[in-house]
Amino acid sequence: MKQSPADTNFFLLLGALLTILFSSAAVRQFPGGWGENLFSLILVLALVIGAWSLHASHRWQWFLLGPAVSLAALSVVSRFLPWRGFDYLSLLLIVMLFLGMLRLTAGRVLFHGRVDANRLAGALSLYLLLGLVWTLIYLVLLTFDPQALEGLVFENWRHAFSDTAYFSFVTLTTLGYGDILPRDPLARFLAYLEAVTGVFYLAIVVASLVSIAIQESRSEHRD
Repeated sequence: MKQSPADTNFFLLLGALLTILFSSAAVRQFPGGWGENLFSLILVLALVIGAWSLHASHRWQWFLLGPAVSLAALSVVSRFLPWRGFDYLSLLLIVMLFLGMLRLTAGRVLFHGRVDANRLAGALSLYLLLGLVWTLIYLVLLTFDPQALEGLVFENWRHAFSDTAYFSFVTLTTLGYGDILPRDPLARFLAYLEAVTGVFYLAIVVASLVSIAIQESRSEHRD
């Protein structure tokens, strides 16, 4: 059965995404040995809540919750068996989760359904998901080339999540403070591609919501 925006609590999804961003920033603001472990726990819980809020079909539920459970297991195992490969696997699982949530959210926010507060929360959630997907792309790049972003100190993806997310959203909004800079060709390519994506998204979502609002207004006048 096809899901609609009314089936989804976008406010819950928005809260989960904001929790991920806030917790990563809080851990960097108050560093400590427990910080990265706490962020891993919050990240897993927020991803599970965000995936559940989408009320996806059984097939999508397995696609989203499977990687979330695997990520939780990896977070525990990596504490006792340090191996760099666990970082790659964790990033792959998080990328899968964010892409799945991005796909489901886009299908329910754009081009159909009623424009209301829940729908607007979905549009904002979709924008945050775009920034988070690019955050993970930069983190994957940094695991192979820790010097790819100048002004950012990379130890591991958990430690660098907040700073990388900051760079991602500054780039997505085309704000560009310049305190963190892409220094190699691939990083620069990803940065300007994200900037184009951010501008394109705003044009698409505004056009979509305005079009739906006009259709609703015309439908109410006919009634």
